[in-house]
Amino acid sequence: MIWQISRGCILPDIAASVNEELPRLRLVGTDLSTVEVKSAQGGLPKSITETVSAFCNTHGGLIILGLEEATGFTALDVDAKKLAADLASACSQQLEPQIRPEIDIVQVDGKAVVAAEIDELPPTQKPCFIKTRGIENGSFIRTFDGDRRLSTYEVHILRASRGQPDDDVAIVTGASRDDLDSALVASLADRMRSTRGRPFADATDDEILRMLGVLVDRGSDQGVTVAGLLALGTYPQQFLPQLNVTFVAYPTASGEPLSNGTRFLDNQTIDGPIPRMVADSLAALRRNMKRRSIVVGIGREDRWEYPEEAVRELIANALMHRDYHPLAHGTQVRMELFPDRLEVSSPGGLHGPISRQDLFAESVSSSRNARLAKLLEDVEIETTARTVCENRGSGLLAMAASLRRAGMEPPKITDVVREFRMTIKNHGLLDDDAVAWLSAMDTSLLNDRQRLGLAFLHRNRTITNQQYRSLTGCDAQTATRELTGLASAELVAKTNDRRWTIWVLHDELDRLAQPRLDSGGKSPRVRRDRRPEIRALLAAGAQPTRGLAEELEMTRAGVLLWLRRMEQDGEVEPTSENRRSRTNRWRLRNPDGDVGRP
Repeated sequence: MIWQISRGCILPDIAASVNEELPRLRLVGTDLSTVEVKSAQGGLPKSITETVSAFCNTHGGLIILGLEEATGFTALDVDAKKLAADLASACSQQLEPQIRPEIDIVQVDGKAVVAAEIDELPPTQKPCFIKTRGIENGSFIRTFDGDRRLSTYEVHILRASRGQPDDDVAIVTGASRDDLDSALVASLADRMRSTRGRPFADATDDEILRMLGVLVDRGSDQGVTVAGLLALGTYPQQFLPQLNVTFVAYPTASGEPLSNGTRFLDNQTIDGPIPRMVADSLAALRRNMKRRSIVVGIGREDRWEYPEEAVRELIANALMHRDYHPLAHGTQVRMELFPDRLEVSSPGGLHGPISRQDLFAESVSSSRNARLAKLLEDVEIETTARTVCENRGSGLLAMAASLRRAGMEPPKITDVVREFRMTIKNHGLLDDDAVAWLSAMDTSLLNDRQRLGLAFLHRNRTITNQQYRSLTGCDAQTATRELTGLASAELVAKTNDRRWTIWVLHDELDRLAQPRLDSGGKSPRVRRDRRPEIRALLAAGAQPTRGLAEELEMTRAGVLLWLRRMEQDGEVEPTSENRRSRTNRWRLRNPDGDVGRP
């Protein structure tokens, strides 16, 4: 049994974390990305401040002192009180900023060990570093099962998140007014005069460019900013050669060459100002996309693998929010097409106080490049009548909506300090496999959003409230209610990963609902109708769900699916209004409407 004592009272939080993580640790046999274990028999490990720094700079974590990894994470004899005091002292005195974690003593296998919850720092306080080593050498980040020192560039990224970076307003050496595209400038100026009124109505083109931060007076001449050149330049790569997009189409899902040595199906460098790079990136993808068939209503429809609106937002978002610090000038935005997915990566992680979980569920906006984002509101993509972005935090919502309309799941986000990557899988959630899986269970009492959530779980195994919202387009309250409804139906179960609630498929649902293939491997076998057997058992009297499951050698979830169908048909009813009550039983309803005797 695991419990904890803190200042004379029982506090279950850290004990619950240890209780939840210990089986996982013993299963994988090593530390986890959010759990660090030390034996600490010789006292507080010297490397513990590196781990605290890493957890503070990443997503937080749990430290456990007094377990031996080599023997299956068994508890050791340690001086828990001294370890707890030394850890608290190290966190407050050796780190900048001072860290004050929740530290408690818990019991594991009858022995006292120390556990500490380390929270992620807000962006305005990162990076956390060891004072004696300095910020450049004493800042760490968490990897799978260890701590890694941050590079100079990664330290810069974290420090830049403390405020508003100004890399996009830096003057480009050698560039002048003559390096701007006259057509783009004229289009922008006309738009500003017609849509913004004063003070743009009577301004000249150059005056408008100065007001928008494209041109900056520099002595007797005018300089061009990074934002201005990227948004309106004739050929920005003349001065900033690597600030472009690279597009690669790989022949294999792993990116490895084919047996004949073919490495790429397509490989292109895309230059020009941002509006042209967006348009040319879309054109490159069109050349390499295939069409796929998705389920729409009761029929099927052929569509391109990736909705154009979603891809446009993906590329524009990467170019607008990437890091433009000189340390990142050698890194391009990468667009990589694999047989099963599209990945778009840009230098610099997510900027500002934005929750990764809310990106596709609600409007959020925090521009690393404020001047560039403001410019791109009014710069049009070539051959279209639309601007590069709205700069209202709505672009990612529009991306999620277009994927939803195409029957696809939201992008997967990979956010590390040095890179931000979005991945779109090219399969539809309601493909043949998912439809067959869903048809093997009774979903008659579920709505379409809940069925889509189950399909997402079938493929991804976990779902959060925010993922459910972006997947279905509903609000947070509806998502909670519908996920709770799935849990009440014993289709999903609630757990957590110490940061937020996670919903998973019911332990037995896969075994219950996974289609069985016949010997030919072509079609799922029809499930046996269990209603006659349930009627026969209930004819002898009311029965609990678990009792029926044992008699029929089924899971409780499987029996409940049949019972709910029979209840809907008027064949059975529960004896309690609370169907989850331990005292609830199921009983037959007679054909004439009278309730059978329990």
